[in-house]
Amino acid sequence: MDTKIISQWTLSKKEAQQRGLDGSFDNMVANLDETIQAEIAAFINGQADNKDKPLLKALNSCFSIVESEFKAARWISFEGDIYHDKNAKGFWMLCEDKINNFNKNNSFTSGELCADVVEIINSELEDAFNEWDVPDLSTLKYLTNLSSAPFTLNSYKTVAFSNWNIYKNNDLISGFMCDSNRLEDIVFGMCLPYLPQSDVAKKGDKGVFINAIYSGFIPPKLKDNELYKALTVALNYSNKAAVEQFKNKTKVLEQLIQQKKSNTLLLDDFIRADIAPYQEKILEDTELGHWSLWTEELESDAEQVIDLPTPMVARDPKSSIVDGVVAIDFGTKSTVVVYQKDNVNIHPMRIGTGDLSKDIQAHHYENPTIMEFRDLNTFISAYSAKANKPYTRWQDLTISHTAKNALEGTDSSKFNTFLDEIKQWAGDKNRKLKVVGQQGKVIDLPPFLELTEDDFNPIEIYAYFLGLYINNLNNGIFMDYILSFPVTYEMPVRDKIIESFERGIKKSLPSELGADAIEHLTVTKGASEPAAYALTAFKAHNFDPVEDEHIFYGVFDFGGGTTDFDFGIFREAQGAKERRFDYVIEHFGAGGDKFLGGENLLELLAFEVFKKNKVALLEAGIQFEKHPEKDAFAGSEQLLSYSQEAKNNTKKLCIALRPFWEEHDDFSIDSSDSLSITLTDSRGIQHSAFNLVVDEEELRQLLSDRIERGVENFFDALRLAFSHSEAQLSGIENVNIFLAGNSSQSSYVTALFEKHIALQDEEIGSEGQSHFKLFAPLGADKTNIEKPTGKTGVAFGLIESREGGNIKVIDRNVSGEDIRFKYYLGENRKGKFKPIVDRENKFNEWVEFIDAGYQKFELYYSEQPTSSTGKVLASDDSIKKKSIKLDLTDDEAMVYIKIISPTQIEYVIADEQGIKNNIYLNEPQSIEL
Repeated sequence: MDTKIISQWTLSKKEAQQRGLDGSFDNMVANLDETIQAEIAAFINGQADNKDKPLLKALNSCFSIVESEFKAARWISFEGDIYHDKNAKGFWMLCEDKINNFNKNNSFTSGELCADVVEIINSELEDAFNEWDVPDLSTLKYLTNLSSAPFTLNSYKTVAFSNWNIYKNNDLISGFMCDSNRLEDIVFGMCLPYLPQSDVAKKGDKGVFINAIYSGFIPPKLKDNELYKALTVALNYSNKAAVEQFKNKTKVLEQLIQQKKSNTLLLDDFIRADIAPYQEKILEDTELGHWSLWTEELESDAEQVIDLPTPMVARDPKSSIVDGVVAIDFGTKSTVVVYQKDNVNIHPMRIGTGDLSKDIQAHHYENPTIMEFRDLNTFISAYSAKANKPYTRWQDLTISHTAKNALEGTDSSKFNTFLDEIKQWAGDKNRKLKVVGQQGKVIDLPPFLELTEDDFNPIEIYAYFLGLYINNLNNGIFMDYILSFPVTYEMPVRDKIIESFERGIKKSLPSELGADAIEHLTVTKGASEPAAYALTAFKAHNFDPVEDEHIFYGVFDFGGGTTDFDFGIFREAQGAKERRFDYVIEHFGAGGDKFLGGENLLELLAFEVFKKNKVALLEAGIQFEKHPEKDAFAGSEQLLSYSQEAKNNTKKLCIALRPFWEEHDDFSIDSSDSLSITLTDSRGIQHSAFNLVVDEEELRQLLSDRIERGVENFFDALRLAFSHSEAQLSGIENVNIFLAGNSSQSSYVTALFEKHIALQDEEIGSEGQSHFKLFAPLGADKTNIEKPTGKTGVAFGLIESREGGNIKVIDRNVSGEDIRFKYYLGENRKGKFKPIVDRENKFNEWVEFIDAGYQKFELYYSEQPTSSTGKVLASDDSIKKKSIKLDLTDDEAMVYIKIISPTQIEYVIADEQGIKNNIYLNEPQSIEL
């Protein structure tokens, strides 16, 4: 049985409390305050009737009857001789009989304690709603010189039955003559009770109407109106003495409680993740049903039984488990999710876009990898309170498009409350992270690999939100996930990301699924990002290798944060070991350019523009961030900073330069060769319309030079990959080069590849026919947004290469249990970097590096494949240096180096014979690069 109809909902007391539900009517009313205030606000703001807002509907209905009276210039009348005075900003009680009874028809005397008088008038009035007061002199004067009023006036233009009245004078009272021709202090007076209006009355006539309901005042036209009585009960239910006379008028409260019970279910994921509210039909249709109503898998001793307003349909969440797989391309700047169900078709999934009824846009499938921390304490408390699908709120922590849009509109003081370098933090073993909430909470996190289960884990939280968007009543529940990784990520980093994603996605699943079922969810490592893209490209371009045909390929994956390279062979599966497969992709070479990414290029452009304007910036005290590939410069001491203001300034200029980088047709630098943007100085003061001189030609050349360096790296990595494989470039008919990543759409990329293909062909010695075929990024057909693109193609390829699919992936970039060494090690020879150790060197094998005759030596290293040529200047930004001091010297010995991990080496001093026999002159020393 997948669904059942229930009239009562059984929950644990803790679960009911977290949902704001209770079996008791009084306790349910106590949980309605937020709802009541929200509907009052909607009423005051003029919102039309809404069947989901019974209080709003009742308020609109009653107010429509008395609206003309409330629009009066000054006076609004109520039963019991009570009048609202818009000038005095409060209510007067002007019932002659009651006022005469205050002091047994005697006046009060000046000098009496005001508190005593207040006690006397309230004991006489017996108003359970209000505590009436004595007006001060300025307020009392509003009852003088009256030309008209809804009550009787005497010839002296004041209240007919009382010319002399009292006012509050500090802690005492004083008498005052209210005759229009006197207006002076006297020694006695009557008390005209006054009630100041509440803050809500400041919001106009509707606010006064709400004030009147809270005060129990009844407009004459609504004297016998049952709905108005129900409104009075709804807004004053906690004041049992006040509403005793209307105790059976609970219609509005009952409707609010019924709506709250329904909304608890329909707004479940709207509150958590801004997912559009579910339709009521989901609670009524036996083919649908709600998971939260299926409580058979929940264990609890103490229970609450909630009566449902109408019978509702419960659905067993196990029946919603999808026979399918989800692939996630967790990107530096954006994340893509695709899925496959019970056939071979693969579809992208909209993530971070809560309202699925809106028109589908291509950017819905590329979700910014960014988080905004609004109220960290509240979020963490809610997240920790429940094992699965906790009651977190989108208003406390947002991700994706919402967070990105908020970042672009934020001021510098909140800049640190956004995190858009989640993946960079994970990929850097030495990088620490500071998470800052807008409410002031600060969390200092260690490097990702040092994170414990008890630490706040941004990747787990990001995965939790992805899980909410993937697994819900619209999509069903997926239990099988594949995750991609850059080729440069080490195995421990990949494993911990997998673990974080698994925890986060499991956290997003409904507890009603049951702990045993939830444990079956798996997240596995898929093909590397560029290899996955290659598979998608092969399919899109109809490659079909047969028999012994080998299709050679290279991928240039130019994304937002980094660029990855991958090289390999695509062939038909052969032999008994491969008979379950149609094809095999064997990737034997990989590399990348750490700082070549679209966003990094924008930051590079911004750095150079700021540097060009350094004089003006110094005068204004405006700072900016240092680009990781750039050195300090003259005057930079006061210009470069990691402050919020510096980061915000860099971000603002990047936003302004984005149309230039993305080559928008409608963008151009103005005729004065300058950009005007708002920047913030080191004191936090904004400088609007700050002019920055910009040279478009310089920026174009900068882009071209930096991208060309990446293209050169690609061809050097390609050369190295094929030189270490069985295939030599000169003997290959052609290599198919696939451009991937959004940044590959730049016109610079195609032009530079065509240039370097020609150079490579010339070097190889091609006669007429090129050894390379260049393919543009996928997605040229903009009308079909479900087809893979240069960005989404990675996720599609993950599913194509899934375990159990028809494509086998062989990864020769992994050495043992980890990836190959990341660096090229060498020395500075005549101003150029000369490599000694490269990425192809095996782990744990000593390599002779330099003599041990001097105490100090310098180790140069680089991640970029161009450094393998021996032609790169040692002063190039990509070449880094470490100075090493030996603990002994020996003219007969040498310094040897060996690789022990993708980023770690050891060095030792030994002679030629000793190194062969593991006999060293000192203890091996470790260096993390």
